[in-house]
Amino acid sequence: MKRWMSVILGTVMAVMCMMTMTVPAFAAENPGVSIPVTVSLSGTLPKPAEDFTIKLRADNASYPMPEGSVGDIYTMTITGADTKNFPTITYNRVGVYTYTIYQVAGNNKKCTYDDTVYALTVYITNAEDGSGLEATAVLYPDSEGNKLPGAEFDNEYETVKPTPTDPDTPKTGDESTPVLYAVLIAVSLGVIVCLFLTRKSQKAEE
Repeated sequence: MKRWMSVILGTVMAVMCMMTMTVPAFAAENPGVSIPVTVSLSGTLPKPAEDFTIKLRADNASYPMPEGSVGDIYTMTITGADTKNFPTITYNRVGVYTYTIYQVAGNNKKCTYDDTVYALTVYITNAEDGSGLEATAVLYPDSEGNKLPGAEFDNEYETVKPTPTDPDTPKTGDESTPVLYAVLIAVSLGVIVCLFLTRKSQKAEE
């Protein structure tokens, strides 16, 4: 009897040790969000293409920001009409994080810069299957509208119309060709030769 009690007690102790040493496994990677930004242009475009400054600002200085940010602001430059993504913002805890995306107006007086301001909200929640954290990003413009997949700034340049050419404007300059000169010289020489031969023939007859 004592022997069976010892076996049972040993088995229970082994199971308890195994349970104590077991660590729950969760996803090690933290979720991230990267927002695309598009600059579209219309009108007569300048040469070379203009650089446009787009900023991402955290509404709270404690919120995560992309690598390369200065304080609570990340600055991105887009040259001409193009699409670029803000670097990924990585999160390691549950929460609601809000940001503002806007364009800094340039110095070209012939361009109307889009002053739309976008509100970005990032929701970080626990995955239902317990595998880690999940990220959901929602982007809205400052005016009423639907959720957007990315921010877009439509900058409009003045349209410069080409100066029309006046058909009645007199043409200047010598437009004669060398061939015309050659023909005139040949005809003149021919006339001179004919006159010379005619005069010589008349003298011979006298």
